[in-house]
Amino acid sequence: MNRCHLLLSLAIVGLLFWPSQSVLAQGVPLSTSDRYTVVLPSDPFKWEHVLNELGQKGWEAVMAMQPSVSNLTLHLVICVRPTAAKPIAYKVVVANFSSKSDSTLIEATRLQLEVQGNSYSQNGWQMVQALTGLHGTDSAFLALIFKKPQP
Repeated sequence: MNRCHLLLSLAIVGLLFWPSQSVLAQGVPLSTSDRYTVVLPSDPFKWEHVLNELGQKGWEAVMAMQPSVSNLTLHLVICVRPTAAKPIAYKVVVANFSSKSDSTLIEATRLQLEVQGNSYSQNGWQMVQALTGLHGTDSAFLALIFKKPQP
């Protein structure tokens, strides 16, 4: 069973480094490819900065995923650059709470994020995806990623 998990982990990591389709969050796409996947940093509070750097170059997030194998969870964003690329602004709203929180606190946090999300939507922002995960040893998060084309 552990061997199966190891092989699956290696396969996922191998796919992430497929030429011109993947780029680490610290880097900028090296080619003029019209599609690639960015691996977000483990700290969700840094996501907005990474996405806005790419958005200024016209890269538009179309989908986010969080594949997980064993204790390894990656937060991926698939981006495209349309032919008529415009700058895109990104906003990431993060709620942080103890991973040992009870369901009432988690539901209250989710509802608060929903209210914030609705406010952004009413102001022209489009939600790309909601992501969850662990941050640190005792902290969990819920994050909403929004995008808005700039004039």
